[in-house]
Amino acid sequence: MDGQARIISGPMVAVTGLVAVGWVVLGVLSFVGLPRPGGLLLGVAGLLGGLLTTWLALGMRVRYDEAGIVLPRLGQVAWEQVQGVQVQPGLVSVPYVVVRQGRVLTDVPLDGLGWFGGPDGVARTLADTIAEAAGGADVGVREHRARARGRRAA
Repeated sequence: MDGQARIISGPMVAVTGLVAVGWVVLGVLSFVGLPRPGGLLLGVAGLLGGLLTTWLALGMRVRYDEAGIVLPRLGQVAWEQVQGVQVQPGLVSVPYVVVRQGRVLTDVPLDGLGWFGGPDGVARTLADTIAEAAGGADVGVREHRARARGRRAA
């Protein structure tokens, strides 16, 4: 990322961060309050759970700049490859970025930006931010598709 990088954190990142804090508290209380060796083992397990959950929360954030966006499993993707931004409705609405890879379109979920409230809630607002950075594309509602690796571009 060359220019001024921006980071978007959605509500799921905050919830995952709270779970990490819970793990750390569990580890500390187990270490302090329980007899050895069980307290030591549970304390280490709680601290390890807190570190891993923090790593997960930090990985759910979305980074972008004027050159492109960093996507899970794909890494840095130029804005020219981004074909659209969509929101998958459901119990938890999740934004998706549609990326062209050669002749294939790949849908990449941004799970950290998902939230309850339907396709017009917080997830839509965060998807609008990404679409604006991509050049002002409209955010569509994603139709439910069977899980597939990709589809052919028209």
